Amino acid sequence: MTTVDLAALRRDIASLGEQSAQAAQRSAFDLGDRTIDRVFRNGLQRGAVHEIFAEEAGDAGAATGFVIALALRASSDQSPILWLEEDFAAQEHGFPYAPGLKNIGLDPQRLILVRCSSPQDVLKAASDSLGIRGTGAVIIAPWSNPKCLDLTASRKLLLTAQQTDVPAFLLRLGASPSENAAVTRWLIRSAPSQSSGANAPGHPVFDATLIRNRQGMTGHWTLQWESDDHVFRQIEPVSGTVVSPPAYRSPQTRKSWARPY
Repeated sequence: MTTVDLAALRRDIASLGEQSAQAAQRSAFDLGDRTIDRVFRNGLQRGAVHEIFAEEAGDAGAATGFVIALALRASSDQSPILWLEEDFAAQEHGFPYAPGLKNIGLDPQRLILVRCSSPQDVLKAASDSLGIRGTGAVIIAPWSNPKCLDLTASRKLLLTAQQTDVPAFLLRLGASPSENAAVTRWLIRSAPSQSSGANAPGHPVFDATLIRNRQGMTGHWTLQWESDDHVFRQIEPVSGTVVSPPAYRSPQTRKSWARPY
């Protein structure tokens, strides 16, 4: 018969609980705005798949900027950020521009751009990249709606991201939402920036709609990205003409504090 020291056992369990809590804290990131961050309870999961769509073709640049901003929020200062896309992608929407990356707060030396010959190769490279601990973030950008990016493939990406605590950001340009394992899904539209004075350009601004959130509520915000501090700030939108929502979703998804998805 084995004698168990209950007091020591309780201490061990408590220690494990503290370690688990610390791990959970390390495995989350936020946007930097308290009002919006409450939507995510304990923060956005780092080891997860987050999906970002451009609302219209002309919003591709805004969606790309938003993905980069999320990757910066989710990763440490010097960790590499991998960008995976098909080799013809530059012909469709251009390619990352070093001065532009600096303006949004990303050191171009941190970005590793990988071009693949097919969407299958993009997903294979993404799985391999997510399997490397210490990677800051992986941006996965297959063009349009490839058949290989199905529920099974996205679940594999999610599992790998969870195992290594590396965030995966699916940048869906030229695509429409479909069922997959993404933890959050964002719909991004470009928005006018607010001048910092003397007609100087202001910070990047995104019209962001969270249409899926497996951690809590959805919502719609106008977000300003402050590249020097790497934080989002909610601002009041500039008044103007309202763009009609696309046909593949209902207008109700643009309301703030919608029901949990």
